[in-house]
Amino acid sequence: MPRKILILAVLLLLANTAISQETAFKWKAKRVLMDSTWNSPEEPVVKGIVDYYKPEMDIRMQQVVGVSECEMRSGRPESLLSDFTVDAMLEISQRKSEKKVDFALTNFGGLRAAIPAGKVRRYDVFSTYPFENYLVILDLKGEDVRELFNIMAEKVEALSSNVFLHIKAGKLNDALIDGVQIDDQRIYRIATLDFLMTGGDNLHPLKKAVEVEYTGMLLRDVMFEKIAELTSKNEKIKTKITNRVKIEQ
Repeated sequence: MPRKILILAVLLLLANTAISQETAFKWKAKRVLMDSTWNSPEEPVVKGIVDYYKPEMDIRMQQVVGVSECEMRSGRPESLLSDFTVDAMLEISQRKSEKKVDFALTNFGGLRAAIPAGKVRRYDVFSTYPFENYLVILDLKGEDVRELFNIMAEKVEALSSNVFLHIKAGKLNDALIDGVQIDDQRIYRIATLDFLMTGGDNLHPLKKAVEVEYTGMLLRDVMFEKIAELTSKNEKIKTKITNRVKIEQ
């Protein structure tokens, strides 16, 4: 066999062998607790920066910003914390916008701690709303709002008190906004978060917004404004369950 043909045959054999080979990967994972054991060895420059700002930051975070009537926790399909949060979003967004805002929506996953009963510190608000999520106002077609609520029939998210959803056997049975059925041809204005606007938590219909108004406010700043307003009136942080979502099996 000529040398060139022999070399070509060997190359083809190696190529076929490489293609037919299967590569197996093995990996292991475990949960790593981020505790004080990771502090050593300390980086002196970083430690110096932290030590410089920590006393002032501790004082600021321990500042009492309001008083809560009771402990407010988060939970589906409706809870004191989620109701207070999303209703404040609707109220504040309506102040920021020149046009009417129809309802508000946020996700339960963004509520990471409870508001305690009694004195509420700045630290408590940061713990409850730790993410850098901004309040936005979306213009969305009615048909897309209906699709949004159909998705929420499988996984309910927090809705303002002027919305009512009736979910039966995991399907949307009825949906009202201000007591009125959804008009598929109408444009609705929704106060929500920029994270959800991009389809976060599978709320992909929000990506179909025909217009977006940016308020420039973080969610926690919305809550600070609402709490400050209550405190200035000597009122406590409070809300109540309104049965805005009814679920039947």
